[in-house]
Amino acid sequence: MRAYSLDLRQKVVAAVERGDSTIEEVAASFGVGQTFVKKMLRQHRETGDLSPRPHGGGQTRCLSDKHFKLLRREVERRPDKTAAALRDHLEERAGVSVSRPTVTRALARLGLSRKKNDSGE
Repeated sequence: MRAYSLDLRQKVVAAVERGDSTIEEVAASFGVGQTFVKKMLRQHRETGDLSPRPHGGGQTRCLSDKHFKLLRREVERRPDKTAAALRDHLEERAGVSVSRPTVTRALARLGLSRKKNDSGE
C-alpha cells in the first residue's frame, strides 16, 4: 500500500487545526481513517514534518548463501533425506538452528523437493 501524498497529509492536519471539524469529520471528508488523522497530528506536533516515514525492513533471513549451498549439496548427495534430517545436518555442519518449515521453504527456493516419510515429515 502506498503512502498518502504529502499534500493530503497537509490538508488533513490543516482541517483539524482550523478547529471547525472533529477528527472523525475530517477523516470522513478526506476518505481516510481516524487513526491516520491522529497519527498525522502527532507526527506534526512531534517533528513538524508530515513526510511518510520509511517502512520497516521485514525479518532478516536465517539462512545465508553458504547454508543454501550446503543444503543443495546434501540433497544431491542424499536425495532421500527428510526436511527434519536436513535441518539436523544444517545444525551439525553450520551451527545454525532452524525449523523444519524453514528448511522446506529453503528447498523450494532452490527448486528442490523433499521426501516425506510415513509420519509426514
